Amino acid sequence: MKVRTCPNCGYKYSFWLHLRKHFFQNVFSAWDCKNCGAKLTVDAKRRILLLIIGILPVAALPILADFFMGYYLGSPTSWTVAVVLVIIWGTFIFSLDHFYLAEGKKIKDV
Repeated sequence: MKVRTCPNCGYKYSFWLHLRKHFFQNVFSAWDCKNCGAKLTVDAKRRILLLIIGILPVAALPILADFFMGYYLGSPTSWTVAVVLVIIWGTFIFSLDHFYLAEGKKIKDV
């Protein structure tokens, strides 16, 4: 199954649309597909796995900030750059969601 794709019609949600509409959405809530109207939900198991992978770099923040301090950036600047990079990483990782039909069956052909 492709990421951010409706399993009913194959419509692929763009990164920005997914980020805007589904990134902060509860895993168990459903929404209608923009293309075919099928009720979709996010794969909860995959989202938990992505959460673990997305949070791992937080443990490396001191190492990353120290790396930037090696380039003679100040401590606040180094920490800011490190935190921004980890936020970008987490946003990218969460964009790899898989969608499932909420009812578990095919609704209609498009």
